[in-house]
Amino acid sequence: MNNILWTGGWDSTFRVLSLVILQNKEVQPYYIIDPGRASNEVELMTMEKIRKEVVRKFPNTKGLIKKTIVVNMESIPKNKVISQKFQKLKESSFMGSQYDWLARYSEAKGISSLELSIHQDDKATFFVRQNVAKVVKADDEYYKLRDDLYNTGYDIFKYYHFPLLDFSKKDMEKIAKANNFDSIMEMTWFCFNPTWRKTPCGYCNPCKYTREEGLGRRVPSKFMGMYNRVENAFYYRIKRLFRKMSI
Repeated sequence: MNNILWTGGWDSTFRVLSLVILQNKEVQPYYIIDPGRASNEVELMTMEKIRKEVVRKFPNTKGLIKKTIVVNMESIPKNKVISQKFQKLKESSFMGSQYDWLARYSEAKGISSLELSIHQDDKATFFVRQNVAKVVKADDEYYKLRDDLYNTGYDIFKYYHFPLLDFSKKDMEKIAKANNFDSIMEMTWFCFNPTWRKTPCGYCNPCKYTREEGLGRRVPSKFMGMYNRVENAFYYRIKRLFRKMSI
């Protein structure tokens, strides 16, 4: 069974689909709810739609994608050692906060093989690429932290496997098309700030990265991004107001 952090995004969905469709393997997805992230609802909804479409299009995959283990970020135990290592690494280059709480969650649950779908052009490759070694098995290939880096600051990455480091988004697109699951890949989600219409905003970092990495067709134009920024500011302000009134 492959343990995968699944967000409903392009990269993690590609890995899930590759395993269940091409290799007939079971997958255990994990999803962490970040209360400060506006896209949680859309991501969960996207994954549910993808699940149904996979079984509809590839009936032999039924039951291979297990029920997602959903965790609230705020319930993850604190770990001073891990958080200090994360802060130290963050001083050398930008690093998302997920690498702190994911490591803390994995440590608390005894997980040592959670798959992170960091790909060739991902910003996180700055920390990962030079510090991992390739593992080749009969039915799979992935990267993991080098043995000599355990008990160093880099061992906040010891909990993970990285199966997509050699792939770009365009590589994934070609494989998906060749194996007839490209239409499912088009259902994936990537935006952090969905509009009230549940469409991508066009201005958040994931939208920008998607545009830069060759999938600009999926992102609103820069002009629409400017419009959505203004509209979203109003939409989320009203949403926060109603949330406060209901408390």
